Amino acid sequence: MLLPGIASSQTRETTMKTSTIAGPQGQLAGYDIKSGGGLPILFAHGDCSRATQWNRVMQLTAGGREAVAFDFRGHGASAPAADADYGYDGRADDIGAVADAFGLKRFVLVAHSGGSGAALAYAAGHADRVAGILLVDPATDPRALPKEIRDGFVRDLAGPNGGDVLSAYYTSIAGSNPDVRKQVIADAAVVDPAARAGVGKALAEWNPEPTLDAYHGPIFVLATEANDNAAALFRLRSRIGHRTVAGSGHWVMLDEPEAVAEAVNTFVSTIEAGQK
Repeated sequence: MLLPGIASSQTRETTMKTSTIAGPQGQLAGYDIKSGGGLPILFAHGDCSRATQWNRVMQLTAGGREAVAFDFRGHGASAPAADADYGYDGRADDIGAVADAFGLKRFVLVAHSGGSGAALAYAAGHADRVAGILLVDPATDPRALPKEIRDGFVRDLAGPNGGDVLSAYYTSIAGSNPDVRKQVIADAAVVDPAARAGVGKALAEWNPEPTLDAYHGPIFVLATEANDNAAALFRLRSRIGHRTVAGSGHWVMLDEPEAVAEAVNTFVSTIEAGQK
């Protein structure tokens, strides 16, 4: 039996189901593990990535609760945006569509990298539904970089060699594990070119402070050493808890899935305990 708003499904693993969801700008691919009635978790991947990067963490966090992930518009198995909107507000609408399709009334958002901007945008407008936000190596405040550098990167991503530019950049931040590098490059290669340029533009123009101020629930950041710097989101607002993971590349959930799962489980359990 399928959930309302979900068109079809098939079994990928014994406990994980894939679904096609009617999104605001086209069909979205969803992934779901049902395992109890605890506070659900909704996972959002980063820019030019895909939901399957969360697979191991989902398996490790779904005990006693539902774990849901999805591919943003123009990423993975999801359709490109019909109106070419890849801004954070548009992608926040994807989050809302997925939450509605799976019947998630109140849930914890876990987001990686540039997906953090979409997660914060969604939470800013739906604080009653978001019990907490855990950000895995989120994008740092881009305003710390000169505008000409940001603009140049966006131009390069939108240019004829944009795929090569992204591949080189991701190789430089993926860390030392060759299997992780291979996976993230392969995932980036299937992203719609308009999405690749659009998410880069959204990040380059991002001011995270309004959404940080609009959401007053718990936020925790799991950062890599490379992104534990003056532009980190937890430097912008002292109320944001954080921990640094040593020795990991940017895709911490692939390099250190057990560490990420432990952080997620602790964060969710703390929120659940506060609700009793």
